[in-house]
Amino acid sequence: MSLKNLLLVSLAVALPSVSAGRASTLSPLPASCFSYSFGSSHPSAHGLTGTKLHATLPGTEVSLDVQSVSLNDNKSKIDAGTLERFNAAAAFAALTAFHGGLTPACHGQSTIVGTSDIQGSSPEGTWSSVRLQKADGHDLTIRSAHIETVETDPDLRVRLVGTGIHASKQPLAPSTFTTDLTVQGSESAAQQISINSLHAVVDTSTIDGHGIIQPGTSAATSTADVHISITDIAGLIQNVQQTAPAKVTTALTIARLMGHNNGNSTTWDVQLQGGVVTVNRVPLPIPVH
Repeated sequence: MSLKNLLLVSLAVALPSVSAGRASTLSPLPASCFSYSFGSSHPSAHGLTGTKLHATLPGTEVSLDVQSVSLNDNKSKIDAGTLERFNAAAAFAALTAFHGGLTPACHGQSTIVGTSDIQGSSPEGTWSSVRLQKADGHDLTIRSAHIETVETDPDLRVRLVGTGIHASKQPLAPSTFTTDLTVQGSESAAQQISINSLHAVVDTSTIDGHGIIQPGTSAATSTADVHISITDIAGLIQNVQQTAPAKVTTALTIARLMGHNNGNSTTWDVQLQGGVVTVNRVPLPIPVH
């Protein structure tokens, strides 16, 4: 699934709600594609709290568990049922991203929905004690994850914040992460995703970025123009050498050589066009499909 689809899915609202303790899914997705449930949930006029959210992609042994969930609409426009569906769609987006794409059971399903039902509102949600797991032992834990809808009309703008992040098999996983994204364009036309800002902390280094992505049906038909900077990349390489595979250290070393130095920062301008990746105007021999 493209980033465009994931962002739209994560803000889906025209979907059925569920009762606490009973597994359900997101129409039109079949139960063989996605299933989720709450241990308990407590709705209010424009808010919802819940405990023990559990979601899965059946047949993959990929799962999501959230100890507590808190949702509300800052403009008091939408009800608890819509917020519950908003939360379930975000769970599906998180699982799909962690899995690395749609499962066979989800292929061919219509998952792009509009955001007309949340126009004029400002839904936000916080997950506490989050754990994503794979059967191979790959665990991703997040102490707190927060999503805030900043704008819904004319474009969709969201802010995402994650703190206390740890990944068992990802030595470069940031401990904290924040990003501000805008999705421009209608559901039926080509859409553009603007990364207004991105900031992450990895050990003693910081990663910042901004740019524009226009998703296609595949990487080969997508375009991107992104600027990235990393502080203290030498220290980052030294730190990951102790835990990361040699190929990770090698990739960082090559990236450092290709970067532009600006004080303590190393910067890259990365473009994707016609299936060709260019870094600081140098085309890379990387196959893109």
